[in-house]
This record gives sequence, C-alpha cells and structure tokens, in this order.
Amino acid sequence: MSDRYYFQHRQAWIAETLRVFGFINREHIERKFGISTPQASIDLAAFQKANPEAISYNMSAKRYESKVPA
Repeated sequence: MSDRYYFQHRQAWIAETLRVFGFINREHIERKFGISTPQASIDLAAFQKANPEAISYNMSAKRYESKVPA
C-alpha cells in the first residue's frame, strides 16, 4: 500500500477520534500508528489546514479540540 493510503487512513482516524472524544494530541496518533512525533505533527497540521472550521489547538491543555459540537 502507498504512503498516501496510510496518510488518508490517519486523517480519517483523526476525524473519528475528534468526533467521539472531542480532542486529540500527537501522542494518540504516535501510539495508534507507531509513527514519530514529527510525523504526527505533520498529520495534525494537514488535518487542521484541510478542516480549519473543525479543529483548534488548546495551548493550555496542549491538545487539538473539536470546534464541532458533539
């Protein structure tokens, strides 16, 4: 399978995690997919760029939070 497939799979998982729990951080992605911290940051930045209305970073909690009500 291609790198693009895995990237899209992680993006879908980020969206689902935000929908279910309302937040996500890099560590969640690192553990789930066994990827590095820089790759998890890239994935979250890509998700935020593609979905700016759906996610924001909470600096005090150090996590990304859903802007969409559950």
